[in-house]
Amino acid sequence: MLNCSELVICVLLMISVYGSLVQPAKLCPSTKSCTCSKTMGGYASCRGAMLKFIPVLPSYITILDFSRNRLECINASTFSNLKELKLVHLDLDSNEIKIIAPNAFSSFSFLRILNLSRNPKLSPSIVADVVAQINSSDFNQIKLDRMKWNTEPTELYTALSRFNISKFVLRENNFINLNLTFLSENLPHIVEIRIAYGILSSIQPGFFKRLEKLNLYFNQLRLTRDFFGSRTTCYYPRLVYLNIRANVIYDISNLFRCLEKLEYLRIDGNPILRILNYTLIQLPSLRVLSMNDLGFRFNRIEDRAFQSISLRHLIFRNNSFRFKDDVFYHFNQSEIFKYSPNIEYLDLSGNTFYYIDVLQDMLSPLKLLRDLQMDNCKLRTLPENLFFKLPNLISVFMANNRISRWNGYKVFGNQSNILTLDLTGNVISDINEKLFPINVLKRLSKLSLGNNPFSCTCSNIWFHNWIKNEKRIFQGYPESYHCKTPPGKDGELLENAMPTFFNCQNNEPFFAVVTSLSLSGIVFVIVSSLIFRLRWHIRYWVYLYRVKKKGFSLITNETANFDFEAYVIYCEKDIHWIRHKLLENIEKESGISLCIKDRDFEVGNALVDNIVENMSASRRIILIISRDMVKNSWCLFETRIAQEKILNRESDALIIIMVEDVSEESMSSSLRAFVNSSPVFNFPTKQYEEGPFWLNLIKLLREQT
Repeated sequence: MLNCSELVICVLLMISVYGSLVQPAKLCPSTKSCTCSKTMGGYASCRGAMLKFIPVLPSYITILDFSRNRLECINASTFSNLKELKLVHLDLDSNEIKIIAPNAFSSFSFLRILNLSRNPKLSPSIVADVVAQINSSDFNQIKLDRMKWNTEPTELYTALSRFNISKFVLRENNFINLNLTFLSENLPHIVEIRIAYGILSSIQPGFFKRLEKLNLYFNQLRLTRDFFGSRTTCYYPRLVYLNIRANVIYDISNLFRCLEKLEYLRIDGNPILRILNYTLIQLPSLRVLSMNDLGFRFNRIEDRAFQSISLRHLIFRNNSFRFKDDVFYHFNQSEIFKYSPNIEYLDLSGNTFYYIDVLQDMLSPLKLLRDLQMDNCKLRTLPENLFFKLPNLISVFMANNRISRWNGYKVFGNQSNILTLDLTGNVISDINEKLFPINVLKRLSKLSLGNNPFSCTCSNIWFHNWIKNEKRIFQGYPESYHCKTPPGKDGELLENAMPTFFNCQNNEPFFAVVTSLSLSGIVFVIVSSLIFRLRWHIRYWVYLYRVKKKGFSLITNETANFDFEAYVIYCEKDIHWIRHKLLENIEKESGISLCIKDRDFEVGNALVDNIVENMSASRRIILIISRDMVKNSWCLFETRIAQEKILNRESDALIIIMVEDVSEESMSSSLRAFVNSSPVFNFPTKQYEEGPFWLNLIKLLREQT
């Protein structure tokens, strides 16, 4: 047993030892440009000191960060002040080194890691000569980022063959070809390779018995199906981690052959078009799959594409995939995750969900799901009858959507296990107990509702009281919780702008009257808005009624004789093009008669009657589409009447000419459907191409429909 004095001495010794371990870095004895610390086995940093020499450092230093200095020429004498050190790690990143003597590092008999990155004036042969004379048997790692080499440093592979190199880093260089066969023959003990941020386009696979991590990201690689192995040989039998993001890989079906130990796969940023059935079936150990930013061309997920019993994390983010099975995008909402039941973390952010009901079919098989990320998915509400069917779900992130309201009882059910809910950046204005039932309130430990347009009125008194009682669970409060309404409080912090409970109680009769008047006003505005928005539909219905009342049928193709060869639908702002292009090349050159409303409509007749009668007197319809036309209400009205004509005639009764580049998004839904159902002729942008264009159009107009 220790007596009291011995015990005190032991405690003091422990305190002194602990103090030396946690003390912050301080200036090295011989220089004010470097800091030294006994932590991490003895660490010194002269980073960014712009030194042209290496100063004397304490004897305990084993790691030296001498990056961003000015050691332009290095020889053995450069490190004369370090002879007594057992240096293990030397970092000479960004020193503008031009030349290194072959024996420069020969005195470092304990050296394990050397970083010569960002010294582009060094050639591969100089580095190879230096490495060849390193006398440390423990040397196992070299970093050579941003050397800007134009050829693969094969002589360096040979120089490194003397050592048991475990990690090889070679990023941001400019050579196109990579010979992994030669690299594997010289570095048979390699465990990690990182060759990235380059312009590699051709790669010869190698046989690596011990390789566990392969990083080939941000290159220009197109991997062949035999890259990872053939039917008889696996080139990477121990590979656990594979990162091939941001290359030019279009197809991943049958690519990952024989990688039975692979656990982590990252294929983000490749222009992959689709994921076919059984793509992951050859990866029995896969736990994490990251496939983000695949591009707008990605449009197909087959039923068993994600089939995997081992998969735990799936990151399918920012792919702009529309989870809506149609002619452009394909997926089966009931099958997509049916064969990957062990997923615990799922990130679907940055994709589009038109219907919230899709989520229930998609996610119901994922009984082990713990974390669900669905930021920026254009969701308008929370999914009903889903969360309480996922017993392990504890974190839900649905920030930056369009969510405004939801039915709390149908969303969370009688039992909710959700601990973290993020609804930041939606369009929530009022929050009450119907949105968050009592069982939800008891469980929540983190709730993010910031950056929503809150109403700082009596309607949010319940919410304000909840915040005051449970302030600890509200993330970002109060700085990200602002008022949007009423206008006088727009931008104010919610905690400062909310009315008191007493004020709300006293003003209830007043608010009842105001509410009644407001509702009447709202109804009036809505009705007026509907009449205004549907004014062209109303005119169209009136037109149909008048046609029926007059006793003549809708436009048909029974009449053999026509006054005009074609009726032209165009915008008033395009009249210059009509006169100097269309009429000049069609009527004057070929004698084909066209109906132009500015010229051929009968004065005194109603505009609707003019449209109907002249369209009936025309064999065809020419639709001139421009940026102004798709915004013009009368043109859209004429287009609707034209649709009636086309439905009663042959499909070639319509000719569409696109005189400007107009996106489909700028068209109305009916016009878009009209355009997609008929051939479109683009007016040429080059003058010498106009002749053939007009000849083809004249030929088409002279054909009988």
